[in-house]
Amino acid sequence: MDEDSVFWSDDFSVGFELIDNQHKELVRMTNVLFEGCKKGSTAADVAFMQTIRGAVEYAQTHFYTEEKYMKAVNYPGFEIHKKEHDSFVSTVIGSVKNFEEGESEPIALARFLKKWLLTHIAESDKQYAPHLQGYK
Repeated sequence: MDEDSVFWSDDFSVGFELIDNQHKELVRMTNVLFEGCKKGSTAADVAFMQTIRGAVEYAQTHFYTEEKYMKAVNYPGFEIHKKEHDSFVSTVIGSVKNFEEGESEPIALARFLKKWLLTHIAESDKQYAPHLQGYK
């Protein structure tokens, strides 16, 4: 792994195993994107398209899971958090479109994913974590 790789730390844990495992999978998928980007342009493009579609679908599944639990515990920051999720999906879909039109490079999106993922988990997700404690 290199400087672009994402490293999971228990500091990112929200203390809810299902969500932590989903976060770890998103980290893994981001690293797959970075690995694909190192293979040269054609290989990177193929890896990017294969991985990004799966990552977007998985992120949407993950967001649905988070939102379901936030609703269940009446998390007061739900609406703001949901807007962050919606904005992320919209940005990534736009970035994929730009890539398909030759207007962006895979590495730019991989770096965006890394930054967004780690910031979102460390800041936004940590805010709802105390509300899920004890929820089964």
